[in-house]
Formats: sequence, structure tokens, C-alpha cells
Amino acid sequence: MIDPRVASGLRDLTPAQALRRERMLARFRDVFARYGYLPIETPHIERMEVLTGKGAGSEEVLRQIFEVTNKGGTPGELALRFDLTVPLARFVARHVEQLGTPFKRYAMGAVFRGERPAKGRFREFTQCDFDTVGSESVVADAETVQVVHDALAAIDAPAFTIHLNDRRILDGLLETLGISDRKAAVLRALDKLSKAGREAVASELGQATGAGLSAEAIGRVLEVAERGRGEPDEVLGRAGEWFGSSPTAAQGLSQLRRVVDLVAAGGVERARIRLDLGLARGLDYYTGIVLETTIDGLERMGSVASGGRYDNLASLFTSRRLPGVGASIGLDRLLAVLEEAGATPAADGTVPVLVTLFPGVEPEIALRLAARLRSAGIGAEVFPDPITVGKQLAYGSNRGHRLGVIVGPDERERQVFNLRDLTTRVERRGLAWEAVVSEVRAALDAGAVRP
Repeated sequence: MIDPRVASGLRDLTPAQALRRERMLARFRDVFARYGYLPIETPHIERMEVLTGKGAGSEEVLRQIFEVTNKGGTPGELALRFDLTVPLARFVARHVEQLGTPFKRYAMGAVFRGERPAKGRFREFTQCDFDTVGSESVVADAETVQVVHDALAAIDAPAFTIHLNDRRILDGLLETLGISDRKAAVLRALDKLSKAGREAVASELGQATGAGLSAEAIGRVLEVAERGRGEPDEVLGRAGEWFGSSPTAAQGLSQLRRVVDLVAAGGVERARIRLDLGLARGLDYYTGIVLETTIDGLERMGSVASGGRYDNLASLFTSRRLPGVGASIGLDRLLAVLEEAGATPAADGTVPVLVTLFPGVEPEIALRLAARLRSAGIGAEVFPDPITVGKQLAYGSNRGHRLGVIVGPDERERQVFNLRDLTTRVERRGLAWEAVVSEVRAALDAGAVRP
């Protein structure tokens, strides 16, 4: 007999878990659509050269790619996608003439990484992405922050903070220190600061690319990363002294200040926004604004939504300049963090009404009443077996149904039904079949059946 367990880093989803996910996805779709983003889908499997092209991802991510080889296929030719951004760049490069620019898209789907499993970290997980391609406007940058804010607010997430930076600020710092040639290694080390701590990152910076940084350079980099955190006005007020006359850093600081102002104008509370000038993000393709979002008090579990500007990624696939900016909400990480916070949304049943199948009563009656409810837009499930009605109602209560429709032999003769609230157990009797829609709707709207 085969062991039914799943492979490490993967998991099954129970109906309660799947329902929570579906409802969160629906709210995210609604937010994305209200901002004008359009849905697209790309394959789970991409050509390896698409995913591993220069600038597509960091070395760490590329090491985690799952290669796919079918029988008789060519090894190293295909792989499972590790995010939804690189496939977007390929998609836009191929279809840009048809799509036009700016092009705003959202996509939700599974991605795959061979990383070590941990709480909130899986080898298959769902990302909810939205992006604007074909615009370098700071308005698009600010809108990305707004959408992250509104999406989390739409699911009633507990207090959260959106951390912002601009990669040009760090680029300018490295130019000033004369270590731009070690940029990738330095940014990868900085990306670990919040988890690994100062000493570990300083040690890694000292060994960067084999040559290492000087003690002075390490001190300057860590000073910016540590002192550059906080309320936007405070950080921006003291940031100029750290970068000398670097035009690159000045450009990043100016853009960051503008994003903060525009986000506030768009209705995001300033208390939600913090600057983090050491924020680098682990992917190599970011060129401007970068963001990460954490649930307050649970920062140790990592970011639940992140992203940034990537102006050169599409150059892997086309000579046409197609700058982009966007973010991704990690659904599985978000659910794990919400569970840790005790804020997991309720997972009721998919329909509010259970129509019972009374022993000795023709099932056609239950099917007709349920069909009337469904035709009126009210979800209804018919219990398939004529067992004890009490057991049927207990089933409905356990599955999250709110109301039970009961037709016994006496009700059949009089062409009436009884309507029970499965939470309060209050029951109204003798309601006409013709009124099943209006009676059920009134009970649902009132929140309870009243005697």
C-alpha cells in the first residue's frame, strides 16, 4: 500500500483552508480590478533560458529552480516558474503590439522554489501579482503601494506596515564607496539584516565576492541600513549627509519623497509607511522603488507583500524599452502569519442553506425548493440521504450553513416548509412553498430566524 503523505515542502488543503484562500483571492481580484488591472495567465512551465537569463533572478533563487524533464525530453530545457514577474516580461515582450502601453495586469497562481521548508515557507505557493508595464511614472510607483494597502485592508488584515526604499539610494552609496563592482553580493547580504542580525551581515560583507569590503565600507553600509529606518520625514531629513554628492542617490531620495507624498494623497495613512534605506530585495532585476510589507509584531515571519520597479527586465526578450513596476502578495505566507496572529478569517460553507431530505418524503420536493433558491441567487445544498433530520441539521451546522429547510410528511400534505436557524435553533413553521425565496432571503438579511 502506498503511503498517502505528500512530499516535503508541499501540502494538501482542507475545505476550510481552501475556502479561506478562495475568499481572499476574490477580494484581491476585486481590488486589482477597481484599479484597472486586467487578468492574464502564463504557463506553469517555462523554457529554462527564460527563467535563467541574466538579471532574471538572484543566484540564490536560480539555484532553487525545479527542472522539468518529460520522458524522452531534453534535460535542462524546461523548468517550473519561480515567480510571476519574469513570465510577465516574456508575455509583454511577445504581445506588446496587441496590448499597448501602459499595460496593467494581475495574475494569481502557483510558483515553485526548492527552498528549505519552514513555517510559512513552502516549495509550492500561490502569488497574487499586479504590475504596470510601459510607464516610468512615479504615479505608477505610488499606485503600487496603494494597491498593497487596499488589498490587505480588504481582507481585514491586522495592523501592518509598508516599508519603502529606492534601489538607487543604495546604488549611490556603493558608488560613493567605490564598491559598485560588488553590488550583487552587498545587496544580498543586506537583504538578510533583519533576520540574521548585524554581526552576521558584517561578516558576510567582509567576505563579499572573495575580495571583501573594508571595515570602513562595512560601517558606512550598515550605518545607512540601520539609521535609515523610520518615519519618512525623519529619515529623509537626515539622509542627505550619508551619500555625499552622489547624483544617483539624490535621484532615489527625490523619487522616494515623491512616492510618499503621492501615497498620502491617495488615502494611505502615513502611519502605515516606514522608510528602510537598507531594504534591497533579493532579486537582481529591481532598479527603483522597492517595498516589503509586514504584519506588526510578526516581522520575524517575513514580508507578506513585496515588489518594486524593474525597468530593464523585458530587455531579456525585446529591444523595445518596457519599464515596469508591481508587487506580489504571498497568499500562503499571509495565511500563515494571520494564523499566528489569531486573525484567520472564518471559513463558512460555500452556501448558506441546507435543504433536508426527510425520510419518507419524495426527494423531488427538496430538489424543487433548492432549485428555486438557486435560481434566485441563493446558494442551497440538498442533503443526499434520508437519514435522521437531526443528523442532517448537525451536518449543516458543522459545514457553516446558516439555515435549514425542512419538509416532513405533514408539511408535504400542506405544501409548506419549516425554516430553522442552525445557530440559534429558532424555527418558523408552516411557510408556503411559494414563499421559500422571500422567507429565506429575509432570514439571511436579518441575520437570524425570528420566531
